[in-house]
Amino acid sequence: MSENSAKEKVNIIGVYKVDEAEDVYLIELMIDDKPSSIDVHGIQQTDPDLDEDDWQAAFDEYYLNADGTEVIGDYCDLPEDDTDKTRLCFFMYLFDFNKPLRTQYGIINLPKSKKMPKRLGEIIEFDDPE
Repeated sequence: MSENSAKEKVNIIGVYKVDEAEDVYLIELMIDDKPSSIDVHGIQQTDPDLDEDDWQAAFDEYYLNADGTEVIGDYCDLPEDDTDKTRLCFFMYLFDFNKPLRTQYGIINLPKSKKMPKRLGEIIEFDDPE
């Protein structure tokens, strides 16, 4: 899996700090694949100092409409329309911007975080599972 192959399938929309929780980020991607084909829980932050089972992984995913203004599916229910493009966002704990994400499409290096857009703040709520 290479970074080049991931660039062909995955467009990084943004990485956003979650104000309600320390060390939690919301990551938003556009993926050239059907929601039913995406292994969300296989999206992990690699860390050579840890066992792979201890890597941080995507959780509490949301599927959005094409312009990112409406939730059309989540971790319990995939979107009804299984189109070839998926706008996906998910949370990650303890995100380290110096380490890439590993996906089924390849490695992704993410940009620095920015303020959560109002459109996402209005439709996605962080629910701390701890």
